[in-house]
Amino acid sequence: MATKSRNPLFKQSHSKNWNCRPQWRNENGSKGSKQISLGTPDKELAWQRYREVKSTLDDLKSGINFEYSWQRQSRFTEVKVQTVQDAFDKYIKYQESNGMKPDTVESSRLIYNRMTKSGCASSSLPIKSLKGIDLQMFKEYWKGKHAPNTINQGLNKIKAFLNYCVSRNWMGQYKKVSSTLKPKPISYFTDEEFKAVIESLPDDELRRAILFYRETGCRKREPFIARRVGNTLIIPPMKKNPIERRVQLSDVMCQVHDEMMARFNKRMEYCKNEKQAWNWYYYKLKSACKQVGLNRKTLHDLRDTYIVRLWSMTGDIHLVSTIVGHSDIKQTIEYARFTPNELLVHFPSLSKWLKPRLEVANSLMEHTLMEHTYGDLLKVPEGKQAI
Repeated sequence: MATKSRNPLFKQSHSKNWNCRPQWRNENGSKGSKQISLGTPDKELAWQRYREVKSTLDDLKSGINFEYSWQRQSRFTEVKVQTVQDAFDKYIKYQESNGMKPDTVESSRLIYNRMTKSGCASSSLPIKSLKGIDLQMFKEYWKGKHAPNTINQGLNKIKAFLNYCVSRNWMGQYKKVSSTLKPKPISYFTDEEFKAVIESLPDDELRRAILFYRETGCRKREPFIARRVGNTLIIPPMKKNPIERRVQLSDVMCQVHDEMMARFNKRMEYCKNEKQAWNWYYYKLKSACKQVGLNRKTLHDLRDTYIVRLWSMTGDIHLVSTIVGHSDIKQTIEYARFTPNELLVHFPSLSKWLKPRLEVANSLMEHTLMEHTYGDLLKVPEGKQAI
């Protein structure tokens, strides 16, 4: 009994023109297809054009794109060279159609611009040229200009784009490179350093704002994108914090936050975007740090300062991780390597919390001290000192 073959031509509800969707299986057995508009409502002409599409089927399987004669308004079909920019535009549409957050999509655009700026890729080159991409060039170009974590995140986003292109047979497998740069070490302001910076700031409004950052552990933009309910500052989910974070403010800190928001709204009247408005605090602090010889300190170091001070006062790394909103406690454990003895030198203002921790540690180790167990052995007889 003969089976009815499927008609390869079809129309969509929003168009009068005929379409076709040739299908195939790749070497690994996965199914591929490509929808092509035949550009005519005339079925007889559509069949002629379908045969033209069918003649290119083997090349379509291998990832080659074509501009057909009716698309070019010519007698001949030509190979369409897909550029890096073409592929990236499709990648962005893919991200948006899969429900990626706007911040994630915007971040992909930013990294793409950095990729081309570094010279390891060019927008106008064929996408197949990325098979030979040198990602080491990206690392070397941005080293020293961005933090290691920022470079690592950029490399991972570039790899995601390249893997997308490989999965669609637009390019061959590229040479991979490790994205594990040594992260920036924890950097905090000691009591003495913080006092010097505060005194270098030009006015009290800035001093209050910088103190707000140290006392809340907020990242640069968080005070301005958060909402406040009573004395609770509720920071929305972001890339680094997948859940809302809550910060309890004192009455005084609420007043400082109001002052910061008023300044931010005033700057928004003439700034190009929000980032430019809240970066004001970053640059003012950076300038003050340079005046006192702390050239490598930034606003983010105030967050490190907050976390280290919180660890100093509580000694509970799990509680610290919860309060600061780390998605992985491994991030927080890095702060636990600072001993109470060391922290007492850097933060004499926290002696009320640090001294009891030192006393507990000493009492627990009392019976294991070397001089108690090996007291006689450690006594050096007179006249037998080392020569």
